[in-house]
Amino acid sequence: MRGNITKLIGERIRDARAFKGINQVEMAKLLGFKDHQIVSNIERGERKVSSDELINLMNILAKPLEYFTDPFLITQEKVFSWRVSQEAEAKVPAEYEEKAKKLIASYREFSRMLGHRISVLSQKLQITNHSTYEDIEEIAEFLVDEWGLSDVPYDNLRIVLEEKLHIPVLYVDAPKNISGASCKLDDLNCILINKNEPIGRQSFNLAHELFHLLTWDIFPPKNIDQVQTESKPKGEILADKFAAALLMPKKSILQYYKSLNAEESLMKRLESVAGHYHVSISAAYWQLVSLKQIQRLPIEDYKTFIKNHFVDTAPRPSLYSKNFVEILNEVIHKGMVSVKKVTSLLECSQKDLEDLFKSYNLKGLYE
Repeated sequence: MRGNITKLIGERIRDARAFKGINQVEMAKLLGFKDHQIVSNIERGERKVSSDELINLMNILAKPLEYFTDPFLITQEKVFSWRVSQEAEAKVPAEYEEKAKKLIASYREFSRMLGHRISVLSQKLQITNHSTYEDIEEIAEFLVDEWGLSDVPYDNLRIVLEEKLHIPVLYVDAPKNISGASCKLDDLNCILINKNEPIGRQSFNLAHELFHLLTWDIFPPKNIDQVQTESKPKGEILADKFAAALLMPKKSILQYYKSLNAEESLMKRLESVAGHYHVSISAAYWQLVSLKQIQRLPIEDYKTFIKNHFVDTAPRPSLYSKNFVEILNEVIHKGMVSVKKVTSLLECSQKDLEDLFKSYNLKGLYE
């Protein structure tokens, strides 16, 4: 990290200067430099900043020392789109958002320390504000084939996201009202999923947040996205359409649904579809309605019907991800970072960290 501190300080100066609306010529005058090229060299990490210059920069840019020197600080604004349940208040605790930032910054910085390339491409969907629901569904179905997803896409969707798209998926122990989030940084896209929710909800949240990352510039998501609201922005409706088509591709779900015993009750058949595709009863119902395989129920009948669906007993995923925990394990055992620093960033105890390593069959802290 010491070798990167000059580059880090330069990047933070550049960002803060731009945010303040100060150009390099003006900054050079404020710092007493004869030439703005010195500012350019600093921002590219080609010239170190003296302690006196750094103090001046803190005053000029109105930033604390940590802003310039802490690699685990995310300084970008509006990097999250949080997905919260409709039963809860549409609010994310500020302290949890800060915890999430430290988690993602840890993934980024520890990866850099180990020389892992995070991403070289910015994936985007080729859509516009005029794209229809049908366009989005066709794109999702195309991606199922393009990415080599199986007839049950959720089975290897996470692998594709992490290995092909370089989008880490971290399963977190989030507050009850938070289902997940998409996070978009200049150099990293990431998805958070609440590991405590039913698998059917986790899968839909994963595909929904993926859509946000792939369309962030076209349909900038709100900071808070409620799972169910009476009127959703077009981007949220498209995200739901994308998720449904990605997780339950038309050809696959039609074939599977027609293979079921027509003599069974609608609930039994929906349970089979939901379990097969790892989605909720509600998601299965609406996809089959959309494909005209079942008739839409009156709203009150639908609500009663959904209330009586089966309980999802599928095992929940382990905390974070195998890749991230292996990174934590490696930086500690190579002496690149202290156990104390890691537990501070993750806001956990040493026992929690030890248990985390054991859950992925990795070396213990002091082995």
